[in-house]
Amino acid sequence: MEQIEVEKIKQKTAKNFLYLSLRNFGIQIITTLGFFILTVVLGASEVGLFAIVAESIAILGYFSDVGLASALIQQKDETNTRDLRTSFTVQQILVFIGITIIAIIYPNIAKNNHYGDREFWILLSLCFSFVASSLKTIPSVLLERKLDFQKLSLVDIVENVLFYVIAVIFALMGYGVFSYAIATFIKSLVGLVVIYRLEPWDIGFGFSQTTAKKLMKYGIPFQANSLIAVAKDRLSNLLVAGIIGRESFGLLSWAQKGPRIPLSFMDAIMKITFPTFSRIQDHRELLKKSITKSIHFIALIVFPLLGGIALVSNDIVNIIPKYTKWQPAIVPLYFYAISYALAAVTTPITNAFNAVGKIKTTTKLMIMWTVLTWIFYPILSLKFGYYGTSVAALIVGSSSVVVWILSQKYFDTNIFKIIIHPTIATILFISIGIFASSFTSIYLIKIIIKVLCGTIIYGTYSWVSSKDDIKWFITQAKWLKN
Repeated sequence: MEQIEVEKIKQKTAKNFLYLSLRNFGIQIITTLGFFILTVVLGASEVGLFAIVAESIAILGYFSDVGLASALIQQKDETNTRDLRTSFTVQQILVFIGITIIAIIYPNIAKNNHYGDREFWILLSLCFSFVASSLKTIPSVLLERKLDFQKLSLVDIVENVLFYVIAVIFALMGYGVFSYAIATFIKSLVGLVVIYRLEPWDIGFGFSQTTAKKLMKYGIPFQANSLIAVAKDRLSNLLVAGIIGRESFGLLSWAQKGPRIPLSFMDAIMKITFPTFSRIQDHRELLKKSITKSIHFIALIVFPLLGGIALVSNDIVNIIPKYTKWQPAIVPLYFYAISYALAAVTTPITNAFNAVGKIKTTTKLMIMWTVLTWIFYPILSLKFGYYGTSVAALIVGSSSVVVWILSQKYFDTNIFKIIIHPTIATILFISIGIFASSFTSIYLIKIIIKVLCGTIIYGTYSWVSSKDDIKWFITQAKWLKN
């Protein structure tokens, strides 16, 4: 790869990283406000119902691709119409099979569980979303290969804004859980139209055995990891829902929502790092530097946000009378916050493994996490209910230390050294925030004190410990603005 091409990728990556970070921040303001209103209007049982059906449909998504999209992104050669149509055709066949399976098995499931119109319409809307998502795959691949995340961001913005605006409007009108179904259908349809306007391609069906073999050589091992992830995350969630019940699962969904907000920053990096790491996989020093910077800035931003959410969550719940119904979810929220902090650091590393072709390493790690999940989740959920589920999540997340050790071996990156200062700064601001707010019993004042103390303490420590990196970030932000 020519030096000029490397510089071009570096500039484009920095630009996309900053753009997606700002975009995700804006989306999270909208989605958080929307989710907050919905959870004031709706009960834990209704939130749990949507979460269970959403998990069920998401499982099908992993069977609709067999890794071909990731193979198209990862391959060094330019894609052609034959590659795209082969991938598209295989995917649509798998989608058709998935929808057929749902149509066959749902009547029996509905009968045995006494499902009614609510469950049916949520399922229907999510099935439509599943189909629409598969039709968006090729335009998304083309945009990712170009590292053109501004256009991909626009689609995400449109879909998220539409979903929460529509869901909130219909929930306030008294449609209850049907609000989810209406919002899901509309946002999926509009998102599909928008992405094809932004990145049209010569859509059509076709099949090349040579192309299919080439793509599946990478795609199937990659997708094998995704299928293991299904067993680890999606299937285990459905098992937990069956053990603890719909209402408790709704409380867990609420507990996860807050800590997931900062992960939108990580998502911005994840969207960029896989295609970027794939492009620079032969430049080991540049790859090491990119991994290090990605992890450092994830920790620098995600850690304090997770700590801040955990710090003020109990105060927020107690401010609004109708929101006290979520009080039982506060302790699980703390466990999820720590678990997500570990995941935020670990995910870029597994992304790097995939990008440089170390799929077998990722597969072994996924098997380890899956085994731990299926050991701890059922046992602790049965014994301690949804509290046990959140503890199990933290136990499984703690095993990520294995990935950090492997990162040292493969990429010469010391993860403990990279995250030490953000970790210390976060612990400091949480401790001081708790102490400073203990002198008042007014929840709103507690929140203000915690936020102010946290910002000052964390900002000061981070500036002293990571001044050069922060200056670089500010420089890149000014460059993006210009």
